[in-house]
Amino acid sequence: TFKETIENNFDARLNGLLENLIGVSDSISEGEITFYRTLTDSRFEQPYSGWYWQISAEDEETIRSRSLWDQKLDPDLDTPASQTRYSRAIGPEDQKLRRVERDITLPGDDKTVYRFIVAIDRSEIDEQLDRFDNILIYSLGALGIGLIAASLLQVFLGLKPLRNIRLSLLRIRTGEDAHLPDDFPMEIQPLADEMNALLDHNNQIVERSRTQVGNLAHALKTPLAVLMNESERHPGQLSEVVSKQANIMRRQVDHYLRRARVAASTKVITSRTEVWTVLNDMCRVMAKIHRDKQLTMLPTGGDDQSRLYFRGERQDLEEMVGNLIENAAKWADSKVIASCQRKGDHILIQVIDDGPGIDRQVREAVFIRGERLDENTPGTGLGLSIVKDLAGLYGGEITLTDNEPHGLHVRLILPAAVTNS
Repeated sequence: TFKETIENNFDARLNGLLENLIGVSDSISEGEITFYRTLTDSRFEQPYSGWYWQISAEDEETIRSRSLWDQKLDPDLDTPASQTRYSRAIGPEDQKLRRVERDITLPGDDKTVYRFIVAIDRSEIDEQLDRFDNILIYSLGALGIGLIAASLLQVFLGLKPLRNIRLSLLRIRTGEDAHLPDDFPMEIQPLADEMNALLDHNNQIVERSRTQVGNLAHALKTPLAVLMNESERHPGQLSEVVSKQANIMRRQVDHYLRRARVAASTKVITSRTEVWTVLNDMCRVMAKIHRDKQLTMLPTGGDDQSRLYFRGERQDLEEMVGNLIENAAKWADSKVIASCQRKGDHILIQVIDDGPGIDRQVREAVFIRGERLDENTPGTGLGLSIVKDLAGLYGGEITLTDNEPHGLHVRLILPAAVTNS
């Protein structure tokens, strides 16, 4: 590793200085040493420079470099004879030293064993190692951040087509689009094509269901019309029974065929209908139908009325709103107020009249098919029942409350279609 390489180079440098010190030393007599020349590095001459050497022998005066000044290096007593030992030590002024030492006998004095020691302040290699550690930390940190950023970018870019598919499906569900676009990457486009094929298949099923519903309605209504006509041509008790039951059958057929048609269409809703237009049109139509009552029809909408869209078929919205306004006009004394506004993901349609209202005890009864609270008022008793059934199929609801000082307040909640602001 880099650390081992630095320390090995430092130890080799120490050993070279030790060999140099041994090479310039000579014994002129027992216990006395002379030098052929001094060591060339001037740091051995500077007090406490961090570069030191020392020669010692038992019962002999210690010879040391000028840099040690009045300090000594304690020999390592565990160093085997004639072997080189590297170790760490604390030097003058608490310097952290790396040192090498060896026992030597010099020519001319084979009785005295000298301990040669060379020590250098290891702060030099510590600084190099610290710099390397910092570079390594910053490099690995930058590499890690880069890898994380690359992974996040890869995930973001890789999943972007799937997010686009989700948004496209949302637009299809809210009626803004009919198919997924064909500009996806080649890895995703086959999936989009299969989804488009599935959408087309579902639309075909819906269209076939609508066609079959229409055919069934036509097939049943013709015999019922014949029965009713024949009963009118031959008055009598039996004819009245036939006419009454034929009318009931016709209403039931209309009711269940309508439910079947809406159930089929709500499986894949790709259409949307502007609410304000339908509300305004229905008020105008009902005002003409009930012109003899001289009712005041007040269609109102909020600031966003032009951006209110119902997520469903126009004819279903017309039937629900038309039934509510017709019921209000039938019972109102002088005024009918119809309004629409957005409430989160839904649309709130309110119809208020100033008629007699409906007692709380019998409000649930008006939602029963064919139930009429006043037999003297013309009607089939299916209006509010139809509205409740249609609203339920779209995931909506209808509630009845009192209007002050008198009258009925109807609230119809339906799913809203997403629109661009």
